[in-house]
Amino acid sequence: MSRSTVFFAAFSAIAAVFILWRYQTVEFSVAKEAKAIVAYAGQEVEFTARIEEAPEDRVSRMYIVADPEFVKEGRILLISREKFDVRYGDIIRVEGTLERPGVFEGFNYEEFLAKDGIYALMRDPQVEMQQRGAYSNWGEQIMAGVFALKGTLREVLEQHLPPRYSSIMVEMLLGDRDVMSDELAEDLNRTGLRHIIAISGAHIAILTMYSMPFLIWIGLWRQQAFFITMTLVIFYVVLTGLQPSAVRAGIMGGMFLLGQHLGRSSDAFRALVIAAVLMLLLNPLLLTRDVGFQLSFLAVLGMILLLPGALSFLPKKMPARQLLAMTLAAQVLTLPILIWNFGQVSLVSIITNILIVPVIPLLMGLGFLLMIGGLLQPVGFLLALPVGVLVHYVLWIVDFFAGLPFAAVKTENFSVLWLLPFYAPVAFLFWKFRRHEGFIQF
Repeated sequence: MSRSTVFFAAFSAIAAVFILWRYQTVEFSVAKEAKAIVAYAGQEVEFTARIEEAPEDRVSRMYIVADPEFVKEGRILLISREKFDVRYGDIIRVEGTLERPGVFEGFNYEEFLAKDGIYALMRDPQVEMQQRGAYSNWGEQIMAGVFALKGTLREVLEQHLPPRYSSIMVEMLLGDRDVMSDELAEDLNRTGLRHIIAISGAHIAILTMYSMPFLIWIGLWRQQAFFITMTLVIFYVVLTGLQPSAVRAGIMGGMFLLGQHLGRSSDAFRALVIAAVLMLLLNPLLLTRDVGFQLSFLAVLGMILLLPGALSFLPKKMPARQLLAMTLAAQVLTLPILIWNFGQVSLVSIITNILIVPVIPLLMGLGFLLMIGGLLQPVGFLLALPVGVLVHYVLWIVDFFAGLPFAAVKTENFSVLWLLPFYAPVAFLFWKFRRHEGFIQF
């Protein structure tokens, strides 16, 4: 065992202990902060607040995260059927009934929101504008500009594509959540294709995998291509609104790219662990309360550990062979978490991924061109045609396979003890073939 391996193992052990200590500390702090807000639960309240994030315009409701003035720490989530003309940085006057998020259908919504410092919510509040754009520094002004650009790009997609088509592209490219209908979201889950529209570590890694070869192909040196690709990843994460899921994806995908750039899978693995440690030191509650963090970490870990095996499994002449291998490797480690949290497993996912994953990079690339070129007419109309054709193909596959009675099976009420042994054969296969070319060497 090399000296670097021993050092890394010692670092990981110390970090694990420190993260556990931080978890207990932050959990106590969160409970203390929450008391100041939940003390008003069930009461009619009126307060002034500042909008701390870009408001989310979902299918039937608007979600606004507000920082109330009557407490030092903690935020409130406003959920409204009325679509208010409010933006990041605005000061608003709010009136309504405060309530605790609670638990429903086995999902602890209260803990989920608390990890982001949100301790209460208010449904259908009355909102009155007090001050537009109360920015305290240039950084907030830049973020407001980025959010405005994001809104413009979303309007381009919605203007040039039918609603069902644009909802797919908005979630896939801009990271807006719950834009598509519940029926379409469920069909994507049944067919094992929800990952194609979720901005995850695997999603970013796929983007970088295609950006690097393209930049090298047009004549850039590998070092230049690497730094430009990393810059594009950072810009893309900012464009999505710096949502926690996008930030996680950017860090996880960036670590995968860094490891690939350094040329060794072990470097990618260590970079991934360091990234996870840093994220958990900042917010240790992500470990148990954020499925997105768990999926991002496991997806990239699967690509690092299992990509060589997945490549050997697929025929060498298969189109988009490496992209499919990355997708399969990512899904192997995330499957138990998906079963545990979403209560079903798709039986057609391998087929649907083979049929759809190869077209996703092209669809994303054309989608970006549409968002940019769509600001001009008739360029937008011309660019919308190939995007519409590809989205139609994706939806046709989704509709066909989701309609099959055996597309998915329910796995509700599974004990986590039944899911953990799933990783045993994966670990055995990795151990058995780890000395083969391409596998990580510790």
